[in-house]
Amino acid sequence: MIWMPQRKPQPEWTTWLQLRWDGFVVHYGEIGVKGGNRKAWTKVLQQRLQSVLKGFGAKVSNLFDHLFVTVPEENLVEAMESSARVFGVAYVAPVRRVDRSVDACAEVAVQAYRLLATNNSTIAVRVRRVDKSFPLTSQELERQIGHQVVAATGAKVNLTNPDILFTFRVYTDCAYLLGPKISGIGGLPVGVSGRVLCLLSGGIDSAVAAWLVMRRGCLVDFVHFHAFPTAEDALADKVPQLVKALVEPQGLTARLFLIPYYPFQLAVLTQKVPPRLELVLFRRFMVRAASKIAETHGYQALVTGDNIGQVASQTLANLRATEDAASLPILRPLLAWDKSEIVLLAQRIGTYTLSIQPYKDCCSLLARHPETKARLSAVRTAESSLPIEQLVDRTLKEMVAVTVGTEKLEKGVEQSCRKMSPKASL
Repeated sequence: MIWMPQRKPQPEWTTWLQLRWDGFVVHYGEIGVKGGNRKAWTKVLQQRLQSVLKGFGAKVSNLFDHLFVTVPEENLVEAMESSARVFGVAYVAPVRRVDRSVDACAEVAVQAYRLLATNNSTIAVRVRRVDKSFPLTSQELERQIGHQVVAATGAKVNLTNPDILFTFRVYTDCAYLLGPKISGIGGLPVGVSGRVLCLLSGGIDSAVAAWLVMRRGCLVDFVHFHAFPTAEDALADKVPQLVKALVEPQGLTARLFLIPYYPFQLAVLTQKVPPRLELVLFRRFMVRAASKIAETHGYQALVTGDNIGQVASQTLANLRATEDAASLPILRPLLAWDKSEIVLLAQRIGTYTLSIQPYKDCCSLLARHPETKARLSAVRTAESSLPIEQLVDRTLKEMVAVTVGTEKLEKGVEQSCRKMSPKASL
């Protein structure tokens, strides 16, 4: 199970925030060990942060081993919270810049102690020299800064469990005093791992699957098969809001392909298809259509929320029968998860409430007792009675594509549908 860190400032922040801060640092984790990719991937993270923070009047600078964000003081906390939700961020912390000297570091620590201390609070000092040419070692700096703070305030020292911890970083041009950290999501910034197309059902699992591959750096667009009379009706429901909830925290928009279900339904009704195989055939149809979109638009893989044995269509036999129809790899990040784990992550990332809203899922319109161990030969035989290629092409001609995220969705459903017509998409 993925550990989701606490991203909200803790109660003691109220006092810490009374100090004057010059901005905040964004530290990355996994990016830092990526060798030749580090420079390019850090630039992508910088772009993602700049996009997320554009409404806060922020500027994101790429420095030696971190990103530095300057932002108006009144927006500091909210900007830090938003940054912590961006994939690739290990943690964020407010920063006070001071001169590279013992006296300057001690002075700001004394100011902070007098503001923060209650009932003879104990202290400790931690220093890391990023600039190794600085004449004092980290331990020497810790001792000298701590000595001056004790001399000025009478504070007691506790190196193992201090009430107040002063953390400094020494760089080539200045030193930083770091405030309390907000843990980030981690992972890789969206865009460094290629483009994928997610089959989004509107339920819990597929939205979580999309979030997980985004966390691994994939740029995700979405395809949704709907049972509404028109695409305008589908746009007015929850699926576009689910997409928005996934991409907006990353400062992104996403393309949403809306495909009608009724052409497949009509084909099944007019042909002699075994009812128990209808669901597997529909999943093969979805994969075929999604594969064609992916090949046209340059996606490198499909993504689904499949989970072994969770529902009838997701047994190993049925998953094999479905994948047989794909022309691209199918990524299934939830394959071995428990349902309770998926629900918990959905709640933490903010998609659960939308996902559980009542919705007419296409799969629920098919056979009540679907085959759970479909033989691939039987599935192929049943599918041969359908004009499958013509059916896919005819269905895609009725597809509508829209852009979702930021302000795009609010421009009006009809305008969006006209602007990105199916003929313009394929």
